[in-house]
Amino acid sequence: MAPVFSRDAWRCVWHMIQNDLVHGWGLDFALRRCVEEPAYEKIGIVDTEWIVHQSIPSLGSQGKEEDGISPGQGVRDICYMEWVMFEKRVDEAEKEYFKSLKVQTPSNSTIHCIST
Repeated sequence: MAPVFSRDAWRCVWHMIQNDLVHGWGLDFALRRCVEEPAYEKIGIVDTEWIVHQSIPSLGSQGKEEDGISPGQGVRDICYMEWVMFEKRVDEAEKEYFKSLKVQTPSNSTIHCIST
């Protein structure tokens, strides 16, 4: 997936898409927060270009056992940590977006961040 953004949307999206997260789960649902409604008319994806991905185990059957932890559990642990990081980034992106609009963040937009 290679999303394309306007300059305005990029100010929000930049907080979410950093190269350190392997799993992109939830990104497609979070991008809508960075554009004006209706989001389905404002978001485009380029999927005809080659994209090189990191070579990191991302499925439970990949990798090797480490410190008595199965490959599957290791992948799940990484996914959970990345999900928590991603949710925090979505929070920050949304705050920056509303700040750029010079409006207060709506109270119902508080993100579903998982507490650790």
